[in-house]
Amino acid sequence: MKLPTTLFALLFVLFQATSYAQNVHTYVDKDSVLVGDIVTYTIVFDGEYSSITFPDDSAFEDEIELISRQRYQLSERRDSVVYRLQFFSVDDLTIGRKEIHLQTEAGDTTVHTTPVPLFFKTVLSGDDEEFRPFKPIFDFARRWWPFLLFMLIAAIAAYYIYNWYKGRETETVEEIIPQEPPKPFESPLIILKKSIANLAAISEMHSREDYEHFYVAMGDAIRLYLKKIYAFPALEMTTREINLELQKELAPNEILTITRSVLNEADIVKFANFQPTSEQAKSALNKAMEFVNTAEIVHRDQIRYMKFRYETEHGIVKDHKLSGKKEIS
Repeated sequence: MKLPTTLFALLFVLFQATSYAQNVHTYVDKDSVLVGDIVTYTIVFDGEYSSITFPDDSAFEDEIELISRQRYQLSERRDSVVYRLQFFSVDDLTIGRKEIHLQTEAGDTTVHTTPVPLFFKTVLSGDDEEFRPFKPIFDFARRWWPFLLFMLIAAIAAYYIYNWYKGRETETVEEIIPQEPPKPFESPLIILKKSIANLAAISEMHSREDYEHFYVAMGDAIRLYLKKIYAFPALEMTTREINLELQKELAPNEILTITRSVLNEADIVKFANFQPTSEQAKSALNKAMEFVNTAEIVHRDQIRYMKFRYETEHGIVKDHKLSGKKEIS
């Protein structure tokens, strides 16, 4: 009986050593959060390695924004990273499994963290029915469709008759009415600066409606700027769609980061009935000003070209090729 007992003890020690060779521990400082809360997320790795790579900001979910990351190497066999994450969701969220890449004497390997749930704490009481989701859309009775179809056909017919009538007088009207001079080019950056400057003063905002108007106006100002610079319908797109479109356009990382942060906060206030504080509003305004300063640097040449093209197409200035010929002659 001594041999099996000794063999069992040896296997138990080897199993313990193997399990200790690569252990991953995951911690959070809170398990229930409000919108905008900061969560400390810690990954601790125990084991042998020559090189280790922890998850970066791209590994986290869209509803989480990475604020900072700090690495602590406690010993040759223990390494850790502490992330400060800001929560932007109106529902429960799980921080999924994250990959940790290792280089060891045995070769490259990958270990994973354990998923961590975060539970959303709503600030609405059970009696706040006015903030609950809308009722389902009313279905029109089917007997209305012939009338609607008739109205549509009548509108189309009236449109074509009107265009035909106006077309007969187009040449005469153009000869009588002089053409207005083209409007001067207005820089999208100047429009953005005016919109940010015209936002309501934070000290004068008291109700949730005041804050909602402030955030919506700030978000729309940035959306309009992106629409003019990158020529995609940012005013009709969601924040996620705008981020994807900016990535396709190879927008600078500074523009991507600030845009996602400002529009996420605006969406939370507009759609989730979130009541921000004056400090949060000031922080959002500072981010918007940071967006303006960054755009003024990274889009300077692009705006100059937009102005030149506009003035050339509208006859405000002559084409640069013609100007070049005059200078040569």
